[in-house]
Amino acid sequence: MSDECTLMWQVEARDHGRQVREVLQGRLQVSRRLVRLAITQNGIRRNGRPAYLSERVSAGDILEIRWGETPSDDVLPEPIPFETLYEDEDVLVVNKPPGMLVHPTKGVAAGTLANGVVYAWRLTGSYRPFRPLNRLDRDTSGLVLIAKNQFAHQRLSRDLRFVEGGRSPVFGADEAERLDGVRRVHREYAALVQGRVVADRGWIDLPIDRDPNHGNRRQVAPAGRRARTRFEVAERVGNAAYLKVRLQTGRTHQIRVHLAELGHPVIGDTLYGEPSPWIERQALHAERLVFDHPRTGKRIQVTAPWFPDMAELWRRLKEIGRISRGS
Repeated sequence: MSDECTLMWQVEARDHGRQVREVLQGRLQVSRRLVRLAITQNGIRRNGRPAYLSERVSAGDILEIRWGETPSDDVLPEPIPFETLYEDEDVLVVNKPPGMLVHPTKGVAAGTLANGVVYAWRLTGSYRPFRPLNRLDRDTSGLVLIAKNQFAHQRLSRDLRFVEGGRSPVFGADEAERLDGVRRVHREYAALVQGRVVADRGWIDLPIDRDPNHGNRRQVAPAGRRARTRFEVAERVGNAAYLKVRLQTGRTHQIRVHLAELGHPVIGDTLYGEPSPWIERQALHAERLVFDHPRTGKRIQVTAPWFPDMAELWRRLKEIGRISRGS
């Protein structure tokens, strides 16, 4: 079975006289690959009739591009519950619980978010492929953005590409602030960290590479890939803090590596810090996601509540902080 997708666009006066190809790839930013797919399915139309890419359009024309999604059965459907926070015909945003992989790996074929989402889609008769735009570590909870068709995946993938500029200082980087301001996708994490963070806010600009002595670890290393992380202290309690953290690049374990390098590892992070008696995973949660909708351009904002284990940890830390202040 094939999932059919359609995009429609009324030609504006500024595009009068342009070729169909120019409007699709320029104005609508449809990829060449998707245009070629639509051509093979006779899916490009102008005012309801099949159209050639070289045709000239007129203001007011209705352009339509239609294609069938390629069916996929590479993920095993499983009845795994998940929390949907936003969904429409193009995108799905879910709140991934801790302890769950986003998608199957070489050694894990079941029990992932992908298995559950694909199962839900099968119930509606859809065989679309699972296309996550961002990935979270198994024990990091929070928002995962999923494209439901090829056009949405193409547009959001482009928006998620990270701005890479020249070098800048570790903190207070004007260049980093400028680049962060023009990003189309913002991902904000809640991190509960050890120690008293002195600076109220700042930028961390330290390259990250694989740790040659540990297959799963990453480390700060001069030869690594550039990595930028922005943080802001939301609240301090005793010898801990709640940080709001935003990524400007997307390296593996970036937040965990950067905060550990500053001497403030995420609480419960046994890979870059130490275990905690109050939480069995790193206290890191993808809390807020802001993106431009791929079809409408509307700014979408989604916020995910903390899971109980992290909320309980913060309650305990605040209680300890209150007792310490009173002693």
